[in-house]
Amino acid sequence: MVSVACGNGDTSMADRPEPAVTATTTLPSLVAPSTAEVAVVTPTEPVFVSAINATTAEDLGAAWRENCPVPVTKLRLLSLLHWGDDGRVANGALVVHEDHAEDIVAVFAQLFEGQFPVHTMRPITEFGGDDDASMAANNTSAFNCREIDGQPGVWSQHAYGGAIDINPLVNPWVRGDRGDPPEGAAYVDRDPAVTGLIVAGDVVTTAFAKIGWGWGGDWTTTLDYQHFSHNGR
Repeated sequence: MVSVACGNGDTSMADRPEPAVTATTTLPSLVAPSTAEVAVVTPTEPVFVSAINATTAEDLGAAWRENCPVPVTKLRLLSLLHWGDDGRVANGALVVHEDHAEDIVAVFAQLFEGQFPVHTMRPITEFGGDDDASMAANNTSAFNCREIDGQPGVWSQHAYGGAIDINPLVNPWVRGDRGDPPEGAAYVDRDPAVTGLIVAGDVVTTAFAKIGWGWGGDWTTTLDYQHFSHNGR
């Protein structure tokens, strides 16, 4: 069962509570029964919880700078529950453009319902804006004011808050026989049995297709299995 709770606010990251997981089991009081009866307790399913909040330049740290193509006021911090690759529910956070915030919440609600495992979901500022470090850690992230790798002066879709990279270590960007991040070279050959791996027609590609986002795994000259963007680039 999935229940989505969203809120809009202008509070800072420090003032906002982390979303909490609904208790999975409620235990009855232990009262001595008068007859030999067995109480059956049915665990409730974890519930998807989300929130949409404003963010600040201080919150974004090295992920934003003055010449970025999107002002801080247009960015939103999403707090999202997700399944981890350890089979447990965890708190996650993504920064996206305000125009995409509700759509992305809907996507991750579907991923939660499908129990798709996300290794970690931490804003790129926690890696000092270093995309390579975030990818090597298999961290799912979105906004980052950076240029396209190998194309100086050309903004990445991440710089507009319109792209997300999911489990990038096991879903590398493949260029010829090389994978990026380099630590993900073992996953250039796609094995659907790998935890968190994305394949055509799965819950991830289907959820993003529903909101009109393109997948880098459908590209031709290179294949970016981790990458989803609002304009397919």
